[in-house]
Amino acid sequence: METRLTLAGRAMAGNELDPDSRGGLEAIAERYRVVLGAISEGVYDWNVATGELKVSGRLGAILGLEPNRLSAADWNERINGDNFAGYRDAIVRHFKGETDHLVCEYRVKSASGDYIWVSDTGRCLRRENGKAYRLVGAIQDITGRKLAESRLTNARQEAEEARARLQDAIESISEGLVLFDAQDRIILCNSNYRDYFAAVAGDEVAERIEPGELFWDVIREAHASGMLPLIDGQGGIDEYIELRRSMRKNPTHPIEQLLADGRWLQINEHRTADGGVASVYTDITELKKREEELSNKTHMLETLSSKLSKYLSPQVYASIFAAPERVAVEPRRRKLTVFFSDIVGFTAMVDRLESEQVTELLNQYLTEMARIANEYGATIDKFIGDAIVAFFGDPHSRGVALDACACVGMARAMQDKQQQLRRQWFDRGLGDTFELRIGIATGFCTVGNFGSVDRLDYTAIGHAVNLASRL
Repeated sequence: METRLTLAGRAMAGNELDPDSRGGLEAIAERYRVVLGAISEGVYDWNVATGELKVSGRLGAILGLEPNRLSAADWNERINGDNFAGYRDAIVRHFKGETDHLVCEYRVKSASGDYIWVSDTGRCLRRENGKAYRLVGAIQDITGRKLAESRLTNARQEAEEARARLQDAIESISEGLVLFDAQDRIILCNSNYRDYFAAVAGDEVAERIEPGELFWDVIREAHASGMLPLIDGQGGIDEYIELRRSMRKNPTHPIEQLLADGRWLQINEHRTADGGVASVYTDITELKKREEELSNKTHMLETLSSKLSKYLSPQVYASIFAAPERVAVEPRRRKLTVFFSDIVGFTAMVDRLESEQVTELLNQYLTEMARIANEYGATIDKFIGDAIVAFFGDPHSRGVALDACACVGMARAMQDKQQQLRRQWFDRGLGDTFELRIGIATGFCTVGNFGSVDRLDYTAIGHAVNLASRL
C-alpha cells in the first residue's frame, strides 16, 4: 500500500522529501509493513472519488487473491447478493454521518469460489464540507465464529423443538406430570398437573406453577388454601415438607394424597440423571372407592363368616371356607365312631324352670361340651335340645382306632365336666338329679351333605348312628 504523510500542513509524496527525510520515511513505511503483516485483519484504503482500492497483503491472503488485482468494483461483485443491501446501507449511513464508524458483517467470495464471512470496520475521511472522500478500514475473517453461531443457533432451535415435542407429549398424558431440577424448582409441567391445583386451591395458586417456581412454596400456598386436609393431622406443613424432601432423596414407594374435594392422587416420583425429580400424579379416586367397597364387603363377609361358624363344626367350617371342596350333595362311605349324649330328666327340669333359666343352663352346658368335643377333634353333627350328636372320622380321620379312642376320651372328659356343672347347678337351687347318658358305636356310615338344592345339612346316616342313639 502506498504510504503518504502529512508534513507542515500539506500532503507530500516521498519523492518530494530531502534524502534524510526520505530515509526516515522509508523506515516508518517498513515498520508499517511489519505491523500490517503481524495483525490478523486485512487493511484497505478506498478512494471514494476515483474508486481506487488499495489493500494489504493480509487482506489478499484472506481472500486468496493478489492484493493489486482488487478494485472497488471487484469487491462489490464478490459480496454475497443476500448481504449486499445491508452492506450498501451501512456505507451510505456512514457517509451521511449517521454513524461514527462503519460496522458491517457480510459474506464475500474468495478465490476458490466459496463465500467467507468477514467483519468490516472502517472510518471515512471527510473534506471541510463534510463530504467523505476516502474510507479506511480493516477486514477480519469471522467464518469460524459465524459457523459456531450457526451451530449454536441450530442447537438452540433443535432444543426448543425438542422441548416443544416434549411438552406436546406430556400434554397427551392423562396423568399430571411435572419435572423438577436438583433444587426442586419446576422445569415444566402439563396442564393436568396445574388443573389439580386450580380445581381445589384456586387459579391464584395454579398460576404460580411456572418454570423456576420452588415446589415447596407452591405446596405451602396450596396447604394454606385448604387443598391438603390430611397434612395438619400429620404434624403440620413443615413436618410434611421435611418428610417429602427425605422421601425424594430415594423415592421407592408411591405417595397417596387426599385433596379437599374428595379426590385421591397417587404420586410416583423418580430421580433423573441430573439430580432432579420427575413426578407423575394419577387420580386414583375410583380405585380408593373400590378399595373401600371391597373393605366393607370383606368386613361383612368376615362378620357373616364369624356368625356362620357358630352353626357349623370347626371341621365343616374349614372344609367350606378353606378347603377347595364344592358344597354339593356328595355323600361318601366312611367308618365313623358316632357319639350320642343327653341329660337324664332334662324335659321335667325344663317344665319347672323359667325360660331364661333354661336358656342360660342349656347354653352353659352345650358350650362346655362343645369345647371338649373340639379339643378332641370331634365333628359336631347337631344339637337336639339337650342332646349332642357328634362323630369321628370325617371330614378328617386319624384312623379308625385312634378315632374311637378319641371319642372315648371325649366322653370321659364330658362326664368329668358334668360333675362340675352338677355342683354349680345344685348351689343355684336347680336340683341334683343332673345325669349324663352317652352312647358310642363304630361302623360304616354314609356321611356328607344331605338335603335339597336350596338347603343342605352335613350329617351321617347308618346303622352305627342308630345304634349309638339307642345305647
